[in-house]
Amino acid sequence: MTKWTQSNGDTRNAGLRRDLEGPSRVTESWTAELDGRPGSPVCDRDTAYVATSAGPCYALERETGRRRWTVETAATVDATPVVTRDRLYLGTDDGTVRALDPATGDEEWRVDLPAALESALSLSDGRLYAGHAAGVSALEAETGAELWTHETESAVVGRPVIADGREYDPSRSTRTPLSGPVDSDVLADERREPERQWTDERVFAGTAHGTVFALEAETGDETWAVPAAGAVAVGPTVADGRVYVADDAGTLLALDAATGQSWFTYETGTAFTTSPTVLAAAETTFVGAADGHCHVTDTTVGRRKLRGRLFSRKGVELDGPICSCPVVVGDVLCVGDASGSLYGIDIDDADPIWTFRAEEAIAGTPAVAPGRLFVGSDDGRLHCLEWDADDRGR
Repeated sequence: MTKWTQSNGDTRNAGLRRDLEGPSRVTESWTAELDGRPGSPVCDRDTAYVATSAGPCYALERETGRRRWTVETAATVDATPVVTRDRLYLGTDDGTVRALDPATGDEEWRVDLPAALESALSLSDGRLYAGHAAGVSALEAETGAELWTHETESAVVGRPVIADGREYDPSRSTRTPLSGPVDSDVLADERREPERQWTDERVFAGTAHGTVFALEAETGDETWAVPAAGAVAVGPTVADGRVYVADDAGTLLALDAATGQSWFTYETGTAFTTSPTVLAAAETTFVGAADGHCHVTDTTVGRRKLRGRLFSRKGVELDGPICSCPVVVGDVLCVGDASGSLYGIDIDDADPIWTFRAEEAIAGTPAVAPGRLFVGSDDGRLHCLEWDADDRGR
């Protein structure tokens, strides 16, 4: 079963398929011409789904790119769809959310959000979450009925992500969160368990005015809220009991998911443009920025991980500003930039091992299936790249 059914692959915004053999090289299998700039695709079983800036949403055969169906909308579609065996959920910027039959594209229900949609949708435990100009809403996935809405002081600009604290073992933590933001060179001297555990499902999101917050998934009640330095880019990422947030002020913030307490702050001189991708086992975080670097830090205190001849390096330098969230397949980091290049980078030595070049910028995040990457470019094309892969992910 393919496991890339919503934005960045799952509810936590992880951007990971470590169970697959990573591509040591790629070749283009097919290209589909679309009406409008493609967003980030998703895939399920034998079909890839992608929405476009001009309104149409496409279902394409995974192996050939043949069009199965197209659904026209009257509004712009930039948000990534969510697909299950029974439904495809599609949001448009006028604040409409639709549920479609994934086999035919036939509409099953349609609802209006309280305000314009600002982010990709998320689905967890029968609830569909949407970030919009007035806050976050939870909808019943079966019917579209509104369960709750949490209002915010500004638009929720990053995708809401969902994680369950019962899946996290706090005994794995070796450092305590600090009481406030700290410089990345400051280490926590004390070693103790977190003050309280996180034992429910929560929704994590960020706003245009720079607030990061956590809500109870069942009720929408706020459990904590902390300030960021700027607007949250794309959305938070939850990994190993922490919430990682990058913003357009150039700050990467790591927070304890239970309490919102700060673990570290990493700062750079330019805006971050993607959500972080976190390899907890390797204690490594990747995040794209407008300076054309994929910044590489550790997950404990936010220090740079790469070494140069004289000084530590910010990360991997690409050919242009990074618009595409980094994803990791096996031991290969895949990330696109505004020059139209998609790179495969070895996560151990951070050197590029292959490059695919499109005609225009790669802004959407690739979707991953066994032996295949699906990625859009701003010239209105969806590209399918393939390689010989281990079949463990089927």
